[in-house]
Formats: sequence, structure tokens, C-alpha cells
Amino acid sequence: MVPSFRAFLVAFWAFSSLASALLPITIDGNMFVDSNGDPFVVVGVDYQPGGSSGYSDSESSDVLSDEDVCLRDAYLLQKLGVNTIRTYTVSPWLNHDACMSVLNAVGIYVILDVNSPLGGESIQRDDPANSYNEGYLKRVFSIVDAFMGYPNLLGFFAGNEVVNDATSASVSPPYIRAVQRDIKNYIALHANRTIPVGYSAADDSSLRVAGWEYFQCDSDEESLQISRSDFYGLNSYQWCSGRDDFQTSGYGVLETTFANSSIPLFFSEFGCNVIEPRTFTEINGGVYTESMLQVFDGGLVYEYSEEDNSYGLVKIGSDGSVTLKQDYANLQAAYANMTYKSFVSKSFIDTSRSSNCNATYIESIDSSFNASFSLPDCPAEAMLKSGSGNNNIGKWIALNSTQTTYNIYDVNDQEITNTEITVVSDQSQPESESSVTSSAAPSATSATTSTSGFGNTSLSTTASASTRATSSSAATAALVDAASPLVLTFACLLGITLVL
Repeated sequence: MVPSFRAFLVAFWAFSSLASALLPITIDGNMFVDSNGDPFVVVGVDYQPGGSSGYSDSESSDVLSDEDVCLRDAYLLQKLGVNTIRTYTVSPWLNHDACMSVLNAVGIYVILDVNSPLGGESIQRDDPANSYNEGYLKRVFSIVDAFMGYPNLLGFFAGNEVVNDATSASVSPPYIRAVQRDIKNYIALHANRTIPVGYSAADDSSLRVAGWEYFQCDSDEESLQISRSDFYGLNSYQWCSGRDDFQTSGYGVLETTFANSSIPLFFSEFGCNVIEPRTFTEINGGVYTESMLQVFDGGLVYEYSEEDNSYGLVKIGSDGSVTLKQDYANLQAAYANMTYKSFVSKSFIDTSRSSNCNATYIESIDSSFNASFSLPDCPAEAMLKSGSGNNNIGKWIALNSTQTTYNIYDVNDQEITNTEITVVSDQSQPESESSVTSSAAPSATSATTSTSGFGNTSLSTTASASTRATSSSAATAALVDAASPLVLTFACLLGITLVL
């Protein structure tokens, strides 16, 4: 498959940005892995300030396009101790270079949903046939174009809770696999690297199991290989801190049920708020325990900012100022006490597992689930091959600032005066493998939490020049392999010698 000229441009920008690289996360069997092949454990939050209702395609900004807002929130996310955020809705037409560069600087990866709540910009769960069309795929492919150039993009969600009841289960599953197929084919044609694509399942004990079996399963047929999920997220609110433990929450059942997954699993949303403030006992009592991390690769707490549903870690004022809730302080303390780095190793990776597609078996799990593997044809074949037409291809840039102009207040309403981010993924020198690991997953012992909900988390890293050079060469080689030979030609024209 010959990469398009767009792939050449992405690769060229990637070369020019190697110095600032958080190297891409990839997949090995049942785990996400870093550039050393070590397990990458997702420690994160769901991030959509303003909620889904706050998005409009006519606005001049979205949640990842305002550099000052991103500096404000990146500072707090870094102090919280996360390595990943999930963002639900963005515009493919806006520039996200500054925000993605800020997130890179603080060591944070992004998992991005390709859909939006606006009409024509998602698969309609009860009528997927009419919503799966060329116009819909133009948005999806445009999102891919806008974000595929950022190495700290961890992956794309092709759908979120599309299957959530018997009616949607009876019609939507083949369309979700079709969208996954289309995105992965588009990435293969137009991006300079493989980017994982997956699905986020609703909190339904029966449908999520049927969905997992359906979306992870593989076959000798090429069409089914390309349409399977690369990862599978569970939106789960069954552990309520202050009420539940490992057994009463059903985490024990989750661990047993999903134990043989052939793809990475993680909690794409968690954090029940029946009892407030949340104390997040599921962090160290469930999600990040040794037995659970052999099944689930971490998770994302719902959610960063306070919206109508009262799940926020912070409150954002009308003037853009941020005040920390007690939930933030409690989660920060829970993250600081994690010990998973002392036991997670390459031994957690299992590449021997397989899941063959068996519609009869899947439908025996939930009789309402449509486990057909006869997928609809792509309604936008020409666009798939030629591109979406979106020339807004993202790339990292140098930071304009490392400190927000917005005011930030702790849980006692006291202003925090020094809100400068700590740059751990340097914009001016090669990123070493060791510093990637450190910045992507901040040390559990490097943070101390104050009663004001603001720890003195230190995320600084150091690396030898030889290690940095090794990392840079490895990254360069990977990009050369993935990109078009045109890249080498272009390098020669510029007089650049690539030592591989």
C-alpha cells in the first residue's frame, strides 16, 4: 500500500519534531507498550470542559485549541499525576498544535473520540444504516487528518456507548466494526504510523461482554482482521468509594470475565459519585492492583471539570479561573500511593491469546446482540483513498509559554501563585526512552499531597546523551520504515544524513 503525499508531510514534520518526542504508544498482545516494549499503564482522566453540549462546529475554539486554557489544565493534570486524557469532541478544522505540544511537554497522551453530538457526526445507535454515510466519514477522516501527526495521540475511539440497549444491540454492532475498518484503512493510507482504534462500551453487564467478544475477535479473513478493535474500553461506575470493595463492586467478576482478552482492556470511564466527595478507593483497592492489571490496563476517571452531573474534579469559573474540589485532592492522594510500578513488567504481556469470531457463541451471551460479520461496504471509497481534503494536519510546535494567565485556587480557595508547568518532554533535545517512561507515568513516590489538594509533585527527568541518541535513532528508523521513500529523497535534497 503506497502512502499518500499527506503521509510524506506527516513524516517530514515528525522528523523535524523528533527532539520533542513522547514516542508513540503501541500494542503488544493484551497490553499497551512504550517504546522499550514495557507495559504502559493508563493513569488518566476524561477531559471535556463544558461537556458535550458545549461543543459547536461554528465556534472558534474547542477544548484542545486554546493554548492558555491548555496550559492551565495541563498544570493541574500534571500535578494530579496522570499520563493520559480522553477527549470526546473536537473540531477537525481548528488548530490543535499548541495544546498537543503543551500536553506533550508535561508527558500526557491523548485518546480521542472521532464523533460529536451534532447531527450527522456520529452513528445513530437505532438507525445506523442511514447515519453511516459519506458525510459522516468525511468528519471522521478529517479528525484523523487533524491528529495523526501528533506522536502523543494514543488512539481513536470509533464509538462510545453506541450499543446501550436491546434495540441498538440488534442493529449497530456491524456498523461499528465497519467504522473501525474504515478508520484503520484510512490510517494505513495516509498516516506515517499505525494508530490504535477501539471502542468504549456502556455500563451494561451483559452487552459489554458480548461487545468485547464481538469487537476483539479475529479471523483469517482480511476484512475481519482490519475491522477488529485494537483496544476495548469499559465505562464502569460499579465501585462507589465509601460503599464498595473488590467483591461487592463486582470487580472480582470483571477480573474473571475478561481474563483472557487478546487486546488491551481499560476503564474508559470510572468513578461512581453516589457518595461525595469521592475518595477513589478503587484506585489502590481495585484498578491498579496486581491481579487487575493483568486483565485491565488502567483507566480514566470521569471527569476533569464539574458539569451538571457533578462528577468534576475541578470547577471552572465564568472568568476561566479554576478551583479544586476535594475530589481532586483525594484522587491526587490515591494516585500518589499507587505501587504498580513495583510489580508490572513484561511478564504481564501475553501474545498467545486469540479469539476466533463465532457469532453463535457471542449471541448466546446476549440474545439481542447482532453478531453478524457481514459488514456494510464503505460508502466513501474514493475519499478513503484520496483523502478527506482536510489540510489541517497537526504537528508539534515550540511552546510559547509554560504558565497560564488564569487564576487557580486550591480546595481552601487560596490562590496558587506558581502555576508553571514542568517540562518533562523537552522541545529542544531528543527524548530518551527512560524519560518517556518517567514522564508518561509519573512516579508514585514522587508526589506528596498537601491538605489543600495541591501536592509538590516532581516530574523532572534526566537521561544520558547516549540514551537520548539511541532513542532518537530508533524513532527515526521507525518513521522511515512507516513513511514513503519520498522522505529519504527529501532528506537528501536538504543535505540531511540519516544515520539508522
